[in-house]
Parts: sequence; C-alpha cells; structure tokens
Amino acid sequence: MQARTLSEHRIARDLGEALCRRMVGGCIRDLQRMQGHMLSGDDSGLINTWDEICVQQQIEHSFSWHAYVATMDAFIESRISQLKPYELDAIWLLTRQGDEWDSELEEDRGRYPVSEHDVAAYLQDELLSEATNWSNSRIQGYLDGRYEWD
Repeated sequence: MQARTLSEHRIARDLGEALCRRMVGGCIRDLQRMQGHMLSGDDSGLINTWDEICVQQQIEHSFSWHAYVATMDAFIESRISQLKPYELDAIWLLTRQGDEWDSELEEDRGRYPVSEHDVAAYLQDELLSEATNWSNSRIQGYLDGRYEWD
C-alpha cells in the first residue's frame, strides 16, 4: 500500500471530480426520466431523452439539437445553483480557466475568477463525453438500423 501524502491541490481536485461525477450522474438520471414525446419518433426504439442525446452525440446532431442542449443546460444550471461556494470553486479549478489560473504566479492571479458559466460549460462537456461512450440495447439497435431523424 502506497503511503498517502496530504496535498491541498489533490484534495481540491478529488472533491471537484467527485462533485462533477455526482452532478453529471444526476443529469443523466433526469434525462432518462424524460420519456414520451420523443423527438426521434415513436418507432425509433429509444425510450428517453438521454437515449436520444447519446444517439445524436454518437452519429449526428439533428435539427432539434438546440432543444436537447437547452434541456441539458437547465439541469446543469439547476444543480450549479445548489452548490456551496467551495464546491463551485472545486469544480471551477478543473476547468481550463481554473487550470490557467492555478498556473499563474500568485501575485498575477485574479482575486476571485470563479465563473458559473465556466463550470456549466465544463459540466456540459463531461455530460456529452458520457453520451459519446454510453450504450444500451436501444441505442445500439438504433445505431445498427441507422434511423433517419425527422
């Protein structure tokens, strides 16, 4: 067993990553609960909005992709609004902007550069990364049949 060392940077990173996983997982569950009125059509074999997002992320965005993005953004923003300040900070440190800030000399850093917008964009990227790699029998069946989007 490797000896554990105490590191503020590691603690902040581990916290940010755990929060990110929790928030992305929650958004996925919310999108999976969205059933009915599927934009892909009743005969697509897909049963929820998450299935549709995964298919579109894996092959091609439909003309209604903006509706999916707006839905994902709403779930992400809702979760961000519930974060404690230190939780928002921990996730922000994972962003490109956070990494750049952390790389600056301390005297050159902005006082408090944390942005909810940066965190939302980061979480959306993480959510879409999950969608790119997600599969189930419905998604695979859709991809194998290469259904056409309306």
